Amino acid sequence: MKLTKYLAGTVICVLSLQFYFQTQAQQLEIGDPVPDLLLEQVVNYPGGSAHFSDFDGKLIIIDFWETWCVPCVRGLPHMQQLQQEFDGQLQVLLDSTKKATVIDVFLQKKNISLPSVTEGRYLIKLFPHKFVPYQVWIKDRKVFALTTHEAVTAENIRGVLSGKLSSLAEKKFDFNYKSAKPLLLDGNGGSATDLQFRSLITGYIDGIGGGGVGTDSLGLYKIRTLNGSILQLYLSVFKLGVTTPLGHPNRCIVDPEVAKLMPPRDIPEYSPEVRDKYYCYELIVPPALKDQANELMLEDLNRFFGALYRINAKIEKRSMECWALKQTGSTEKLLSRSEKPRIDAD
Repeated sequence: MKLTKYLAGTVICVLSLQFYFQTQAQQLEIGDPVPDLLLEQVVNYPGGSAHFSDFDGKLIIIDFWETWCVPCVRGLPHMQQLQQEFDGQLQVLLDSTKKATVIDVFLQKKNISLPSVTEGRYLIKLFPHKFVPYQVWIKDRKVFALTTHEAVTAENIRGVLSGKLSSLAEKKFDFNYKSAKPLLLDGNGGSATDLQFRSLITGYIDGIGGGGVGTDSLGLYKIRTLNGSILQLYLSVFKLGVTTPLGHPNRCIVDPEVAKLMPPRDIPEYSPEVRDKYYCYELIVPPALKDQANELMLEDLNRFFGALYRINAKIEKRSMECWALKQTGSTEKLLSRSEKPRIDAD
């Protein structure tokens, strides 16, 4: 009677430990030991359950997949082929969140005999990910690599089994990334060092001003116009970073309808009633695109203001009436002989 109680207590302890691992499991990283969990609801496997220790001596590749994932399903025959090629050295273990009945029928239709864990989410807690397919490599009961399906090749498997490959490129996930939030804003989805090309238009921003061209802290070429009117932004296209500036007002023809969009000159730009008529623009490009930066800026402005106000700025060569100075004599005759300049009018 005492022995029976002891054995019952042991079983309860084992089950409790198993429950703890499956509910409280922490994320595993490369190099971490893998606990000998009981894998339940496993289709295509004798008894419908397994432990990691059942595959000791083999390289384990856990293939996280789902029936709705096209590359996952497309890759199943490849995974089965690798299992057959490295039989005795490799164990491919599928894992899906779908019910066992669904996975069983699905794999039978696809003629896939690989074992697949189903319904359980405890492996996802050990190896969290945002996308499938996703592969976890386990060697000698330790996490060897975390990859996507492109890395699961016969060549890589041979390299891992022989010891010639000590690592594989890791597939990482940013779980703090918010798809509804602009990329790189407050570190969303990366940092400033990831930036290679960007054009940005904002409304009026307090406390900043100026602009110009130059190289930024990342070594990229930058054009920036801050808190300017629509006309000022366009004029900066033709005078910033160009050999022959065209941005002088007497070289620009402004459509009367566009002129109506300009803010009054006698009202400060930071005043609430005119703030919506001022904008900031910034373009950051690799140094190799420096000579095209002004053209890119013009395209951006036309795209944005064209959609809002049907504005389309362009450069044209036109014959215009204008005043011109003409030299009619020698240089000496042009020099003034008096202290004050004199203008003779006919």
